[in-house]
Amino acid sequence: MRPLIPIALALLALPGLAAQDAAHTVMPVPRSITVASGGLRLDSTFTVAIRGHRDARLERAVNRAITRLEARTAQPMSHVIGSDNATLVLDVRSAGHAVPDLDEDESYRLGVTPARATIEAATVVGAMRGLETLLQLQAADKSGNYLQAATIADAPRFRWRGVLIDASRHFMPVDVIKRTLDGMSVVKLNVLHWHLSEDQGFRVESTAFPKLHELGSDGSYYTQQQIRDVVAYAADRGIRVVPEFDMPGHTTAWFVGHPELASAPGPYSIERRWGVFRPTMDPTRETTYAFLERFIAEMVTLFPDRSWHIGGDEVEPTQWKTSPTIQQWMTQNNVADVHALQTHFNRRLFAILERHGKQPVGWDEILQADLPAGAVIQSWRGMNGLTEAVKQGRHALLSAPWYLDHIKTSREMYLADVLPPGLTPAQQALVLGGEACMWAEYVTAETVESRLWPRLAAVAERFWSPAEVRDVPDMYRRLVVVSRRIEEVGPRHESHTPAMVRRIAGGQDAERLEQFLAYARPRGFGGRGTTQLSPLTRLADAAWPDPWTDWRMRDRAERAVAGDTAAARLLREDFTRMAGFRQILLEMEPRVPLARDGILLATASGRLAGVGTEALQYRIRGTLPTAAWRLRADSVIAATDGKTFGLLRPVGVEAVKVLLAR
Repeated sequence: MRPLIPIALALLALPGLAAQDAAHTVMPVPRSITVASGGLRLDSTFTVAIRGHRDARLERAVNRAITRLEARTAQPMSHVIGSDNATLVLDVRSAGHAVPDLDEDESYRLGVTPARATIEAATVVGAMRGLETLLQLQAADKSGNYLQAATIADAPRFRWRGVLIDASRHFMPVDVIKRTLDGMSVVKLNVLHWHLSEDQGFRVESTAFPKLHELGSDGSYYTQQQIRDVVAYAADRGIRVVPEFDMPGHTTAWFVGHPELASAPGPYSIERRWGVFRPTMDPTRETTYAFLERFIAEMVTLFPDRSWHIGGDEVEPTQWKTSPTIQQWMTQNNVADVHALQTHFNRRLFAILERHGKQPVGWDEILQADLPAGAVIQSWRGMNGLTEAVKQGRHALLSAPWYLDHIKTSREMYLADVLPPGLTPAQQALVLGGEACMWAEYVTAETVESRLWPRLAAVAERFWSPAEVRDVPDMYRRLVVVSRRIEEVGPRHESHTPAMVRRIAGGQDAERLEQFLAYARPRGFGGRGTTQLSPLTRLADAAWPDPWTDWRMRDRAERAVAGDTAAARLLREDFTRMAGFRQILLEMEPRVPLARDGILLATASGRLAGVGTEALQYRIRGTLPTAAWRLRADSVIAATDGKTFGLLRPVGVEAVKVLLAR
């Protein structure tokens, strides 16, 4: 542990954050951006013109942008879109693809001077991406609102930049899906992977097989008109919708109405627990494929995208291994094992999809010997699935580092890259991009947006921006701003914690609980003992997945070590709050029973705060701690770092570790 460096020297090192703040708050960072002094003033004289290609979708995007500028500036602006001179001129060469496509040209050029703003794009989608960047250049000073002067040339690093929304384990209403799409558009994500069938629910109306949704959904499903509406809403924002109907496993809800598809006799009921279960489609019956042919023929009319996700993960083979009929069929057809049986199923399924013009996408378990060519492999169990897929000449996606439901920090997910080391340029070209995953065992429609945002924006930057954009403090600096911009278009993540805390407790108790949750994170995936029928309304559900306090404390610790006395003072205040939470919660518990959820963490945080306060004092005094003190401090860190206390995890460990560093 070193003492604080002199303040005079520290001041020379401080301009970093301020200089970055003066640069821009754009997220994702463009491929090339130069920010100049000055800007284009925004007032009621602001006008927009479109040159070149013009269509209704582009006009709707322009009007949405104008509406957002009006709300920010409190100035009325013209919604009449001209064709020549204006404050903002868009020059668009073509409509692009009629249906959002993997090969869409999303590039654009953006220029802002004190006289005018211009966006040049090859397609309407490229122009929409440019409009989002333009909106992120909006700033204000004592003279009013303006667009920062800048020159930008931008295009995505990867073509596939998505997020999976699991609407099957817990149903997600249409308004949640639409708000998610609006948030995605802000940070230039372009694929909604919609997980629509599971053991716990089948969520799409089928007129061909109405028992699927009538008996497999508890009445919570999307009508076909709602599906069409969401797909059109996404297309209007340049976002593809890729459906996933998981098979042959994760299919219990299918069998409630159609037990004849299963590999063992029914009856079946909707699964309420979480995990991997035995019910599995029978790959040996021709009637299974006849059913799927008719089902897919109906569903493709709802989902125009070229890609079709088949799932294919976590197939529990017990029913296949214990069925005499299936075992006999495998022997007669020289199918060596259950992996080969799943590949047989996939071969038949791929043929159906090919007849309907669809390209299959599947989780990495489908990557078995003799898998037909053409499938995109989505790697979720690590990098190996992606690496093996591209070595075989297949297209691949990566999801493993970006499981949002595992409650990783933005920092953890931001530093993970799509491309593993060691790939050749040809193999790298086969990697289409990545997807974050929001599985729904432990989220509901009430909590899902708080688990998506703002962390998903950090992942979006990893998918869009150049690989060398990896400055974590700068990412957090911009994430604070973009989080509010995302909520501006609909998602309710910023207001989630205060709203849920107010339901748990009232008045001053609510304020104190909210303060406590600024120093707490929910536990990671699993371990809650809940089912589909359990309310998810405890303190852990109200907590922020990655509270700003965590990275701010780390930043304050680093600046305090560098000699910043103001940062040291703020950090001491953090430790003082942490030390007081246990007593606050103990006093609150008789009035607010759920306060007990936080007592274990508050106790641990108090011990951590004690070590942090003492370490800070050693730094300030410029003295070294004793060996005995160091041993005690290390034991507190070991008992806290990465640990879970009930349903919550601590904040501030990294800050204390910075102070303890030798």
